[in-house]
Amino acid sequence: MNRNATQADSQYVSKVKKLIELVDPVDTAKPSVVTYARHFYAVTADLKKRIQGLAQEVKVVSETRANIAVLEDLKKQHKTAVQQLEKEQADRQRLIITIASQIISLSEGETYYETQTASSRFLGTLLLLTRGKDGNYARYHQRLKPLYKAVLALRLSDKVLADSSVKHSYLSKYAGVLERFTDEVKMREWANFIATPVIAAAIFQDIGLYHEEAVRILYGEDGEDDPFRELGESFRKQLLKINYQQTLTFIRDGVSFIGCEQNKGPHGFLMELMQDTFTGKSGIGDILKIPQVYSSIVLSTKPGYNRSMLPKGYMLIEQMAKQKSVNSRLAEHFINIVGYFPQGFGVCFIPVNEKGQEKDQYEYAIVSRLNPEHPAEPVCKIVSRNLTFFAAGKEERVAKDRNLFFNATKQKLMKIDRARMTEIMSQLKKNFTIADVDEHIPAFWEPHDFFADRKNQSIWR
Repeated sequence: MNRNATQADSQYVSKVKKLIELVDPVDTAKPSVVTYARHFYAVTADLKKRIQGLAQEVKVVSETRANIAVLEDLKKQHKTAVQQLEKEQADRQRLIITIASQIISLSEGETYYETQTASSRFLGTLLLLTRGKDGNYARYHQRLKPLYKAVLALRLSDKVLADSSVKHSYLSKYAGVLERFTDEVKMREWANFIATPVIAAAIFQDIGLYHEEAVRILYGEDGEDDPFRELGESFRKQLLKINYQQTLTFIRDGVSFIGCEQNKGPHGFLMELMQDTFTGKSGIGDILKIPQVYSSIVLSTKPGYNRSMLPKGYMLIEQMAKQKSVNSRLAEHFINIVGYFPQGFGVCFIPVNEKGQEKDQYEYAIVSRLNPEHPAEPVCKIVSRNLTFFAAGKEERVAKDRNLFFNATKQKLMKIDRARMTEIMSQLKKNFTIADVDEHIPAFWEPHDFFADRKNQSIWR
């Protein structure tokens, strides 16, 4: 499963990686959402003041009929500044529409079923690109999280539209877009008036953290602190306040898309989504808040990140619903969408023979489908057979009593003798040592290296 350093990714994975770069690139000089946000916070307020000042000077010189040459120069400076402001806003608008279009292209199909498959593939690919708690995983997860939230929010918004889980005039107006798979007009409506603002909300949700005041808290006065360290309560409250205020400022003053009035149409919906995510007054923000909480576990940036916690992410959503922190119906919808095991999670399971009898061994699989019939029983792509990896396996629902993540299932393999377990683990575990046999039967596996091989990147086909 070792990857050749010169090997290229599949076309699909390359598209996903390019999309990550459009949101939050490694090279901070590249045009991206984060790059534009940093520039907006650093420059735009002063640019607006300059435009206002120049406009006032033009007015004064015009009224006093002073030097014509001075007046013309002031008018030229004013026009140039206004053009700069408009160009920068147009660039930001064009970028978020491009990102939304690409996310839709990668997560939407021509039917409901194809859409679930495409969304599974997108979410799974993002998780499979990470190595778990390896290297600077926190920064990488930070870059992946907005896209992960965006697709989860799209699928949750479909559920809200389908059963009116949240009463809202804007959503009620566009409930008919669920017919988009058989109606091109409805598809365009959905893309423009539902999908784009939902995606933009997910992408922009934490954009206020790039404001200089937030940066100072995260990185410290000298700029050398770990931004992913645990902050004290007072700093956390300050950061939440700054993020909320500056995110709304960015959306209100920095982006105005689809040619609509600022507080109406999709832009107004975007603003309301963002505001309610923080305030929780109408419940519409739960479309974003629930995926945000879930993503903070699956793609955690905390020092204690552990892959074993990923299948327990749903528990936090359940707890929040019980505490009425989020809409209980939306929480139920969300758990039904994702199940207990995230897309791309590595499942270890006990296979059965042709007679349906369980074997004294385990094999590897990767969670490959949303909407499992039972949340605890994920639909997976089987990627090993008789202790050998391969990419062309079938999909199978892995029952709870064959999934080694559950302790009761592990007990079934405790009877395997040491020699047999050594044989199994030596073939399935990278960098195997004899000590691994004494540690434990694996509850899950890390499929990053398997997926890094281009020939294995087509597991959703």
